[in-house]
Amino acid sequence: MIEVGEFIRAIRKRRNLTTTQLADQLDLSNGYISLIERNIVSPSLATLKRIAQALSVPLESFFLDPDTEIIYSYLKKDEQQYIPAEGRNWHLLIDHSKTNLMGAFVVDSTAVDKNVYSHQGVELIYVLEGETSLNISKEDYQLKAGDSLYFDASIMHWDNKKPDVPLKLIVIATPPEGFHF
Repeated sequence: MIEVGEFIRAIRKRRNLTTTQLADQLDLSNGYISLIERNIVSPSLATLKRIAQALSVPLESFFLDPDTEIIYSYLKKDEQQYIPAEGRNWHLLIDHSKTNLMGAFVVDSTAVDKNVYSHQGVELIYVLEGETSLNISKEDYQLKAGDSLYFDASIMHWDNKKPDVPLKLIVIATPPEGFHF
């Protein structure tokens, strides 16, 4: 298990700070920072908070156990799952057996989707290629390559894509189980 002092030292070095520079920022002695980093002394919670702020890390990061499993999803292109669905191909970018915090997809579409959707969570849509029109409640958004739209997915929404116009999107949704294929 990594000690708090070791973590502070690693982040300080990553930030290209010397112990003297960190000590000066915190109005502490260089020797005290050295003692903390060598786990000889334990700083107070107030000092730890100031160190976290100086190093631009969340205070709680000092208390996480690095030996616990890290939630991640790393998928090589040939490991990513494809789901064909009525004129759309969904390319899953996250392995949901590792995490279910969000869904991330690349969507290739040529068909018009006549469904109306409403589900828990939020969505972010980024247009890679083509253009589409997305209606959210009473608003119609014209999206072209490079445009993005973030919205509360519980609000009724639907796609007004023109027929036979190829479209490629990145769609990110939380939570992923509320998403539609």
